[in-house]
Amino acid sequence: MPVRAEEKLAILVGPTGNAKGVARLVPIRRVVLVGLSGAGKSTVGRLVAQRLGWRLIDTDAEIEAETATTVPLVFRDRGEAAFRAIEREVLERALGGEEVVVACGGGAVANEGVWSPSLLGGPGTLVVALDADPETSLRRLQAQHALEGSAADRPLLAGADPLGRLAAMKAARRTWYERAAVTLPVDDAPAETIAAVLGELVELGIDAAEVILLNTPSGASRILVSPGALLKLGELTRERWPAGRRAWIVSDANVGPIFGPDATETLAGRGFDVRMFSVPSGESSKSVDGITQVWNWLLESGIERSDVVIALGGGVVGDLAGFAAATVLRGVGLVQVPTTLQAMVDASVGGKTGINHPAGKNLIGAFYQPALVIIDPVLLRTVPPRELRSGWAEVVKHAVIQRSTPGGERADLLPFLECNAPSLQSLGEPVTAYLIGRNVALKAAVVEADEKESGIRAYLNFGHTLGHGIEAAGYSLLHGEAVALGMRAAGRIGQALETCGPEWVARVDAALDKFDLPRTADVDPDRVLALLGSDKKRTLGRQRWVLPLDGGGVTVRDDVPEATVRSALAAVTKGGVRAT
Repeated sequence: MPVRAEEKLAILVGPTGNAKGVARLVPIRRVVLVGLSGAGKSTVGRLVAQRLGWRLIDTDAEIEAETATTVPLVFRDRGEAAFRAIEREVLERALGGEEVVVACGGGAVANEGVWSPSLLGGPGTLVVALDADPETSLRRLQAQHALEGSAADRPLLAGADPLGRLAAMKAARRTWYERAAVTLPVDDAPAETIAAVLGELVELGIDAAEVILLNTPSGASRILVSPGALLKLGELTRERWPAGRRAWIVSDANVGPIFGPDATETLAGRGFDVRMFSVPSGESSKSVDGITQVWNWLLESGIERSDVVIALGGGVVGDLAGFAAATVLRGVGLVQVPTTLQAMVDASVGGKTGINHPAGKNLIGAFYQPALVIIDPVLLRTVPPRELRSGWAEVVKHAVIQRSTPGGERADLLPFLECNAPSLQSLGEPVTAYLIGRNVALKAAVVEADEKESGIRAYLNFGHTLGHGIEAAGYSLLHGEAVALGMRAAGRIGQALETCGPEWVARVDAALDKFDLPRTADVDPDRVLALLGSDKKRTLGRQRWVLPLDGGGVTVRDDVPEATVRSALAAVTKGGVRAT
């Protein structure tokens, strides 16, 4: 008996819960804030509760109301064991309800019992750690003390070396705080900003979808990011093409058997006559022969101008099907349904379509905006581990260039990545959907500002100049692996040209390391350099290099000496790359 789409979604997502890497079908009904004293849990909690229309429960305030004294005095007069027992009772009552935001005391989560399925590990409960440096916590506690009370009310501030005590406390509790499903760095952001981010995360986990609109002179895209979005493919496609008769799915030999039936079912359920064509998996399909096969299928089967092409797959399928939609009958409707991380955050957004040529990658193609992009993070659970790792390269790229993009002045993506790498690698929710949405919004803003890559869209090529050469030097690497090496090399070029210093290069390298992206690869440097001559990003015969700036952002240079390029390339073309 065939497995229906809803059942397959449940199988892919698995059981509900709060452990890192477990997506949830149960909507978020409770938010628990944890972290060091002074991290801002009460303030952020109040703002989030106001945004959601939920109730705020501050466990310390509840304890003081229940005992008719202060938390420090409970500790002093009854001892820590008695305090923790009271605290647990308060936490149990708080988590017994729904639509609540709970601000916990700093040590409330530092024992195994509170992480049980009946408390923090329960379905519908999202645990969020507010990560503050001890210096930030001390500064906030001192400011609060100046407004509210004496040193006796803040034992952490009494005596010598309060900073040392906070640092020791954070170190002792680190492993407990790291259990949180989401970690939000709070040092450089006001409480209002942190609350806005957390509000978005919770809304995604309640069953909301993030919708991003991309408008360009040549066309507009509506981009939906939501776990389970594949099941809305038919509804959204019919809404966009009310008179459409046929839907032409282009997929590949890997993805088609998994999600083709689900896509067909949801489209047919909305009255579409659905046809499907699979190409061989891999970069070799992005060729003149590959596009000819798709054209022949569409034309010989009678495609009409009112029909719609559905690209169901990774970047190769998206580029190939997109180019077919852009060119057959001089353009038909296009929906991108990316199934890999690289395609979700990059290739499906912005309208670039095309094929490769023996002279180089992506040298033949068109800008053609898909009317719809439907991004379902649940589909990533079928992606092989190596390919999933490869996709994180584009996410790191966006984090590095963020400061140079429209609205990117705060540059918060890199700290977010650094704090949440384990949850992201295991596809925890709602953090994965949130980060995909942020990446899509960043790229959409860049494309809106510069659709045809005459200006800042070139920033999206960070890591791609040498990356494409490394990838084309034998196709032994996945795209993201090659781009990661390209970013590492670009950092060394930037350091040589003094656009950035060694500390920033090391930080970018460390971010790539967090996602297990390669440091070196076995490719011929001379072959890579020869392939740069066919790079489509050349201008007036000069190679353009996107180089990192200290603190984030990038700049474009065309005056990089060949010796500098060779030196940077040598640093990333030694040894080998894991291929499993």
